[in-house]
Amino acid sequence: MKTEKNTTALKITQQCRVKGGMAYGLKCEGVVLTLIVSPRTTAEDRDEWRVQARAKRPARDDVLFDEWGPTRIDALRAVGRSWTSNELDHGLTMFDWEAVARVLAEVRAV
Repeated sequence: MKTEKNTTALKITQQCRVKGGMAYGLKCEGVVLTLIVSPRTTAEDRDEWRVQARAKRPARDDVLFDEWGPTRIDALRAVGRSWTSNELDHGLTMFDWEAVARVLAEVRAV
């Protein structure tokens, strides 16, 4: 019996080291979300971990959110809250941020 692959499910499409941290490319329903997870680098940084989230949008400006937290998961959840609270202002695609956290936890990113 042939099974169909779920092509709309949230999945990590790439992960690599970047200056100061790790970058993760995620895709869900054709929308690409890039997350950069990095630790504190200076005493002036707001907290221990930073998560930067960027979504590429055809024919529109990219969307970028940058949040800090005492742990990687706290920083990710802060990004999720910022994203969700600004979705109407920026016409953002909704992401299930708990699903994002689960997918990243599978590769020990958070």
